[in-house]
Amino acid sequence: MDKDTLSLVDQVRGLLSELRQRGVPEDVLLGMVGKPKVGKLALTPVGLKLPDWGDLLVRLTPMERTLYILILRYPGGIRPDDLWMYYDELCDIYGSQTVYDDPELIKDAVESLCDGYKGALYTNISRIKRKLVDKLGAMASEPYVISKDKRGMYTISVPRNLVVGI
Repeated sequence: MDKDTLSLVDQVRGLLSELRQRGVPEDVLLGMVGKPKVGKLALTPVGLKLPDWGDLLVRLTPMERTLYILILRYPGGIRPDDLWMYYDELCDIYGSQTVYDDPELIKDAVESLCDGYKGALYTNISRIKRKLVDKLGAMASEPYVISKDKRGMYTISVPRNLVVGI
């Protein structure tokens, strides 16, 4: 952030602190700020671009992009235990996202994502979330993160009509 933006952030923090000291409840403060609007999401060769957030770019590794693209393709979600069922599709996506052209290297990488322990799956989901939260903040990033719904399915809630490039 530039110097003027940081100054504004400090002013807002000071005002919020003063309002809290005067007894204004958190829900009233949140109501003043409002929940951020969901904006467009564009997939790029290096990550996620958010045109409505000043063309903000969230860089993702090839495997992170692969997982993100797969889950975006299935608005109903994907159960973690069923990830292996998407193995061929994951190989195709990862092959288009990585610089590796060796099919065996691609298969090995995708197999680690689909293995029964799910360590690579959870690590990639966590990294994607951290990158989005770091750039947008917790509330604004909610529609863009991979999250588990009540049915145990991993989903991305951004409306698909706002997504470009899947």
